[in-house]
Amino acid sequence: MAKPIAFGAYQFKTKKSATEEARKRINHYKFGERLRPDDEHFFVSLFTLHPEYSSKKGAGIDYIIVKKDFHNKRCLYIHRIDGTEIDCSWVNCIQPASQKAVVSMAFRRAVKEIIAAYRRTKLNEIDVCPILGIKLTYDNSHVSYLPPSFDKLLTNFLDLYKINIESISLTNPNPSDTDQRGQITDKDILKNWQSYHHKHAKLQLLSAEANLRREKS
Repeated sequence: MAKPIAFGAYQFKTKKSATEEARKRINHYKFGERLRPDDEHFFVSLFTLHPEYSSKKGAGIDYIIVKKDFHNKRCLYIHRIDGTEIDCSWVNCIQPASQKAVVSMAFRRAVKEIIAAYRRTKLNEIDVCPILGIKLTYDNSHVSYLPPSFDKLLTNFLDLYKINIESISLTNPNPSDTDQRGQITDKDILKNWQSYHHKHAKLQLLSAEANLRREKS
């Protein structure tokens, strides 16, 4: 059954149509551009549906700009009137992330330095994407998981240590942190996960386009 959604003066018969409208608006912008007043009004209204809207808004919204996320896709950052900024996911406003998804993002954050180091090292070793032959740069390259996938790797880790993903406690990052994914609170779990990932993750460097095709296949 289609589920309608409304925020501010905007009403949509389905969440899909709301998603399409939001994506159409944001795709007009380049990275670093500030939203125009009509689009800013749309997203400020949409942000009121965010489960953490109060903390995201903080002292108040001054303006919103488009930035690049970890997958080289457009995301939105709130610039507050007190000079601070924070990312705010419009997707989570329409389709709130499950606890499992939020925790999974925290586990990805926990190994982001490992992934970044792998990318830097591999860029010194290979010049082109092994699938599409595109010349690789830091901005257009993605680190992809060979089997096991990240999700399978995480599942295996949780099974090994007999951890229920729903029981994992997360700590919110500082508002000034550009990475607003949750942080794993338990230091032992964090250390064990990083060690497990180092031993068992099999990675490859691809162009963003090749990696996107791979994810869709």
